[in-house]
Amino acid sequence: MSVNGMPLKNRLVVKQQWICDLCGEVIQSDKDGMLEWEKSYSMESGEFSSVQNNFRIVHGRWMDQCVDNRPDHNLADGHLHWYTGPDGLNKLLGKLTESGVDKDSLIEIIRRLHVDYYEEARMLLDYAEEDGYDLDEDGYIPEEDLKVFIRKFGNKTD
Repeated sequence: MSVNGMPLKNRLVVKQQWICDLCGEVIQSDKDGMLEWEKSYSMESGEFSSVQNNFRIVHGRWMDQCVDNRPDHNLADGHLHWYTGPDGLNKLLGKLTESGVDKDSLIEIIRRLHVDYYEEARMLLDYAEEDGYDLDEDGYIPEEDLKVFIRKFGNKTD
């Protein structure tokens, strides 16, 4: 039987659950998580500028998980449910236009929140590369390939 003919046994509910970047556990819903990033300010030529980087998906501070792992300086954040759905995608795309934003880090977050199967398959990319899959430089992976990774390598994260 080909890999494509195998049933898809994904562990995460697509676009409803994510893996916390601090503790590695499942965030059960967008109501349980936060999007946070580091934001620092500087003054150059008499004008304020900011740098925003290290975007990550984490459990909310009101959750018991990973409370002690979180840095407490220069953090900006927002409830994860603010960044899911069509309005959330629109907010994130708008943030891409801000100066000082680490676009690669933010694009990865957009994929994780808005591309079907990406959150689960991204944990399997090393296995896919070892198996000969050549990842595009821009990070684009077709949905069917994401499903193949889950089918073929998903048991390696159990």
